Amino acid sequence: MKPDAPTNLSGQNVNCDVLVVGAGPTGLALATQLRSFGTRFRIVDRSLDRARESRALAVQARTLEVLETVGLGSVLVSLGRTSTRLVLHFGARKVAEATLGAIGATDTRFPFILFVSQAETERVLGEHLARSGVTIERGVELARFAIKDGSVDCVLRHGNGHEEHVRTAYLVGCDGAHSTVRKLAGFSFTSTRRRGQ
Repeated sequence: MKPDAPTNLSGQNVNCDVLVVGAGPTGLALATQLRSFGTRFRIVDRSLDRARESRALAVQARTLEVLETVGLGSVLVSLGRTSTRLVLHFGARKVAEATLGAIGATDTRFPFILFVSQAETERVLGEHLARSGVTIERGVELARFAIKDGSVDCVLRHGNGHEEHVRTAYLVGCDGAHSTVRKLAGFSFTSTRRRGQ
Protein backbone atom coordinates (compact mmCIF):
# COMPACT_ATOMS: atom_id res chain seq x y z
CA MET A 1 0.00 0.00 0.00
CA LYS A 2 1.39 3.38 -1.03
CA PRO A 3 1.55 5.94 1.82
CA ASP A 4 -0.44 9.13 1.48
CA ALA A 5 1.36 12.13 0.00
CA PRO A 6 2.75 14.34 2.76
CA THR A 7 0.79 17.48 3.58
CA ASN A 8 1.39 20.62 5.59
CA LEU A 9 -0.77 21.94 8.41
CA SER A 10 -3.16 23.48 5.87
CA GLY A 11 -3.64 20.13 4.12
CA GLN A 12 -1.66 21.17 1.02
CA ASN A 13 0.69 18.72 -0.67
CA VAL A 14 4.41 19.09 0.02
CA ASN A 15 7.42 17.37 -1.56
CA CYS A 16 8.57 15.90 1.76
CA ASP A 17 7.61 16.06 5.41
CA VAL A 18 11.08 17.13 6.58
CA LEU A 19 14.08 18.67 4.84
CA VAL A 20 17.25 18.12 6.89
CA VAL A 21 20.07 20.52 6.02
CA GLY A 22 23.43 19.17 7.17
CA ALA A 23 24.74 15.60 7.15
CA GLY A 24 27.04 15.74 10.15
CA PRO A 25 26.38 13.60 13.23
CA THR A 26 23.27 15.57 14.24
CA GLY A 27 21.64 15.50 10.80
CA LEU A 28 22.50 11.84 10.26
CA ALA A 29 21.14 10.87 13.69
CA LEU A 30 17.92 12.76 12.96
CA ALA A 31 17.64 11.12 9.53
CA THR A 32 18.12 7.72 11.16
CA GLN A 33 15.21 8.39 13.51
CA LEU A 34 13.01 9.82 10.76
CA ARG A 35 13.68 6.71 8.66
CA SER A 36 12.73 4.44 11.57
CA PHE A 37 9.44 6.37 11.93
CA GLY A 38 8.65 6.03 8.21
CA THR A 39 8.74 9.81 7.72
CA ARG A 40 9.26 11.17 4.20
CA PHE A 41 12.37 13.30 4.32
CA ARG A 42 15.43 14.44 2.41
CA ILE A 43 18.88 15.12 3.80
CA VAL A 44 21.25 17.46 1.97
CA ASP A 45 24.77 18.70 2.64
CA ARG A 46 26.92 21.11 0.67
CA SER A 47 30.06 19.03 1.38
CA LEU A 48 30.90 16.44 -1.24
CA ASP A 49 32.01 13.87 1.34
CA ARG A 50 31.59 13.07 5.02
CA ALA A 51 34.10 14.18 7.64
CA ARG A 52 37.39 12.30 7.57
CA GLU A 53 38.63 14.00 10.73
CA SER A 54 37.05 14.41 14.15
CA ARG A 55 35.55 17.74 15.11
CA ALA A 56 33.48 16.28 17.95
CA LEU A 57 34.86 14.57 21.03
CA ALA A 58 32.14 12.43 22.58
CA VAL A 59 28.68 10.88 22.40
CA GLN A 60 26.35 11.20 25.39
CA ALA A 61 24.49 8.29 27.01
CA ARG A 62 21.03 9.46 25.87
CA THR A 63 22.22 9.68 22.26
CA LEU A 64 23.49 6.09 22.49
CA GLU A 65 20.12 4.99 23.89
CA VAL A 66 18.27 6.61 20.99
CA LEU A 67 20.67 5.08 18.44
CA GLU A 68 20.32 1.68 20.09
CA THR A 69 16.63 1.67 19.09
CA VAL A 70 17.91 0.98 15.57
CA GLY A 71 20.82 -1.19 16.71
CA LEU A 72 23.57 1.41 16.39
CA GLY A 73 24.39 2.37 19.99
CA SER A 74 26.32 -0.85 20.65
CA VAL A 75 28.04 -0.57 17.26
CA LEU A 76 29.43 2.84 18.20
CA VAL A 77 30.48 1.60 21.65
CA SER A 78 32.49 -1.16 19.98
CA LEU A 79 34.39 1.50 17.99
CA GLY A 80 35.13 3.93 20.82
CA ARG A 81 36.36 4.17 24.38
CA THR A 82 34.29 4.60 27.53
CA SER A 83 36.97 6.60 29.29
CA THR A 84 39.98 8.69 28.43
CA ARG A 85 42.69 10.55 30.28
CA LEU A 86 42.97 14.32 30.01
CA VAL A 87 46.36 15.87 30.77
CA LEU A 88 46.85 19.65 30.83
CA HIS A 89 50.28 21.15 30.33
CA PHE A 90 51.62 24.64 30.89
CA GLY A 91 54.64 24.73 28.65
CA ALA A 92 56.55 21.51 29.35
CA ARG A 93 55.10 21.14 32.87
CA LYS A 94 52.06 18.94 33.57
CA VAL A 95 49.62 20.97 35.69
CA ALA A 96 46.51 18.78 35.87
CA GLU A 97 45.23 15.34 35.02
CA ALA A 98 41.76 13.78 35.03
CA THR A 99 40.00 10.66 33.83
CA LEU A 100 36.87 11.38 31.78
CA GLY A 101 34.05 9.03 30.90
CA ALA A 102 32.10 7.64 33.84
CA ILE A 103 29.06 9.78 34.63
CA GLY A 104 27.72 7.83 37.60
CA ALA A 105 24.32 7.20 35.99
CA THR A 106 22.48 4.04 37.02
CA ASP A 107 19.38 4.38 34.84
CA THR A 108 21.01 3.74 31.47
CA ARG A 109 22.56 0.89 29.58
CA PHE A 110 25.38 3.30 28.69
CA PRO A 111 26.58 4.85 32.00
CA PHE A 112 29.46 6.71 30.38
CA ILE A 113 30.46 9.32 27.83
CA LEU A 114 31.65 7.51 24.71
CA PHE A 115 34.81 8.83 23.10
CA VAL A 116 34.58 7.98 19.40
CA SER A 117 35.77 9.76 16.28
CA GLN A 118 33.23 11.93 14.48
CA ALA A 119 34.41 10.32 11.25
CA GLU A 120 33.46 6.89 12.63
CA THR A 121 30.11 8.15 13.88
CA GLU A 122 29.29 9.61 10.45
CA ARG A 123 30.44 6.43 8.71
CA VAL A 124 28.24 4.19 10.88
CA LEU A 125 25.16 6.42 10.49
CA GLY A 126 25.72 6.95 6.76
CA GLU A 127 26.12 3.23 6.07
CA HIS A 128 22.97 2.48 8.08
CA LEU A 129 20.99 5.04 6.07
CA ALA A 130 22.34 3.66 2.78
CA ARG A 131 21.25 0.12 3.79
CA SER A 132 17.83 1.60 4.58
CA GLY A 133 17.53 3.08 1.08
CA VAL A 134 18.28 6.69 2.05
CA THR A 135 20.48 8.81 -0.19
CA ILE A 136 22.45 11.62 1.41
CA GLU A 137 22.35 14.35 -1.24
CA ARG A 138 25.86 15.76 -1.28
CA GLY A 139 26.98 18.92 -3.06
CA VAL A 140 23.51 20.39 -2.44
CA GLU A 141 23.03 23.51 -0.34
CA LEU A 142 20.08 25.53 0.89
CA ALA A 143 20.08 28.82 -1.03
CA ARG A 144 17.00 30.43 0.50
CA PHE A 145 13.60 29.67 1.99
CA ALA A 146 10.30 31.35 2.79
CA ILE A 147 7.45 30.30 5.04
CA LYS A 148 4.19 30.28 3.12
CA ASP A 149 0.73 28.79 3.75
CA GLY A 150 1.84 26.61 6.65
CA SER A 151 4.86 25.10 4.89
CA VAL A 152 8.40 26.08 3.98
CA ASP A 153 9.28 26.84 0.35
CA CYS A 154 12.98 26.07 -0.10
CA VAL A 155 15.41 26.58 -2.94
CA LEU A 156 18.22 24.02 -3.11
CA ARG A 157 21.30 24.79 -5.18
CA HIS A 158 23.07 21.79 -6.69
CA GLY A 159 26.79 21.65 -7.46
CA ASN A 160 26.19 22.37 -11.17
CA GLY A 161 24.32 25.59 -10.29
CA HIS A 162 20.84 24.12 -10.92
CA GLU A 163 18.25 25.38 -8.46
CA GLU A 164 15.48 23.09 -7.25
CA HIS A 165 12.29 24.25 -5.51
CA VAL A 166 11.15 22.06 -2.63
CA ARG A 167 8.13 22.51 -0.38
CA THR A 168 8.41 20.87 3.02
CA ALA A 169 6.36 20.79 6.18
CA TYR A 170 9.49 21.17 8.35
CA LEU A 171 12.96 22.57 7.68
CA VAL A 172 15.63 21.46 10.16
CA GLY A 173 19.02 23.15 10.38
CA CYS A 174 21.71 20.62 11.33
CA ASP A 175 24.38 22.56 9.49
CA GLY A 176 26.69 23.54 12.32
CA ALA A 177 27.80 26.69 14.07
CA HIS A 178 27.77 28.71 10.82
CA SER A 179 24.31 27.43 9.89
CA THR A 180 22.72 28.76 6.71
CA VAL A 181 19.30 27.85 8.11
CA ARG A 182 19.93 29.87 11.26
CA LYS A 183 21.37 32.81 9.30
CA LEU A 184 18.44 32.93 6.86
CA ALA A 185 15.95 32.56 9.73
CA GLY A 186 17.55 35.56 11.42
CA PHE A 187 18.71 34.09 14.71
CA SER A 188 22.20 33.53 16.03
CA PHE A 189 24.10 30.78 17.79
CA THR A 190 24.97 32.34 21.12
CA SER A 191 25.74 31.15 24.59
CA THR A 192 25.96 32.85 27.94
CA ARG A 193 28.36 32.24 30.75
CA ARG A 194 27.83 33.11 34.36
CA ARG A 195 30.48 35.17 36.05
CA GLY A 196 33.11 32.97 37.61
CA GLN A 197 32.64 30.08 35.16
